[in-house]
Amino acid sequence: MDIECPHCHIEFKLDDIVHTLKKGHFKCPVCGKKIPSPLPEHRQNTPPAPIGKYLVPVFILLGIVAAFTATHFFTSADKTPPTANTVAPPAVMPPNSSPPPAQVIAATAPPAPQAAQPAPQTLNKMQIVELIAAAFHKTHTYTLQGDFVCLDMAIDVWNQLRTYGIEAKIMGGNINENITAWNYRQLARESNHAWVVAKLSPTEKVAIETTAGVVIKPGMNNASAYFKGIEFDNPGEIKRFDSLRKKTNEVCRDANELIKDWNENVAGKQLRPDEIIAKKSRIEQRKQDCESTQNNLEEFKSRAIYY
Repeated sequence: MDIECPHCHIEFKLDDIVHTLKKGHFKCPVCGKKIPSPLPEHRQNTPPAPIGKYLVPVFILLGIVAAFTATHFFTSADKTPPTANTVAPPAVMPPNSSPPPAQVIAATAPPAPQAAQPAPQTLNKMQIVELIAAAFHKTHTYTLQGDFVCLDMAIDVWNQLRTYGIEAKIMGGNINENITAWNYRQLARESNHAWVVAKLSPTEKVAIETTAGVVIKPGMNNASAYFKGIEFDNPGEIKRFDSLRKKTNEVCRDANELIKDWNENVAGKQLRPDEIIAKKSRIEQRKQDCESTQNNLEEFKSRAIYY
């Protein structure tokens, strides 16, 4: 279940901040303010406000009210007979009774003034990017063992940036290699990572390594690798690319395995003609499949950035 901070408007997973629960509120990991729990069981567990310390002041207040009312009633009765327009005095409970303190306070105390709401803090785009990256890293864990990998994390951060009105692209590529001399097919085949690039102004961009919560600015160590790769406008595009890339790698790998088997176990060997024909047919078919899937990946060729 997700929960949004009403102050900084950053969403968190409920399980990630449940340890901060106190008196029906969570503590926001970003701004440090209280987030009301949406769950009724959390509100029921809120300890009741202590009322014992209010009883003595309440009884004193009741006594004063009773004395004042009685004096006013008898004085008015001696001077003026009741008329149709006379309003009967409010009934006063005897001092030894125990009305709910909340009711007495509500009846006698003036309404408390509403606290002035603080003006929203003005943040520039860089500050918003850094806050999103840091908060996301605190509440998410990168793992190759589960389904939540770099692509999912990049999509999540991209969505948060767009929610705050920051233009962003999802990038796919290989940050561990110099891709400048690669062609598109090699880049598509060897892409193994995803991250986000945010546009702060027409001339300024920063990258977000979502698996580490780090904002990478031009000029930093290895920064140039984060501004090369294949650029995607939305999650749908990179998900389609990733599916085509995996299919291409699988099919072409099968074709290479069949060719390797032919070279090692068939070429130069005495085999039945029908067996040779069958193996050749499988190799040719898989080579065609490999070429076909690579052609499908050409859909994103114009998105490649090498420099």
